[in-house]
Amino acid sequence: MKVQWQVIVGIIIAILIIVFGTTNMGTVDVQLLFWTVQWPLIVVILGSVVAGILMVYCFNYYKARKKRKGAK
Repeated sequence: MKVQWQVIVGIIIAILIIVFGTTNMGTVDVQLLFWTVQWPLIVVILGSVVAGILMVYCFNYYKARKKRKGAK
């Protein structure tokens, strides 16, 4: 049952991100160290979401591995 709620909440968050991203179609200046580039805002938003997902996945993987190591 817990997994079903996680999937439902994940789908709702994904829909909100898509709606938010498509309503913000302008370009923004992004500074990358010494360079400044113009990217569509949706690319910046989706890149931030993907980076956040990767960080959460890595943290959960580390936590689960540490827990398994402690159980041995």
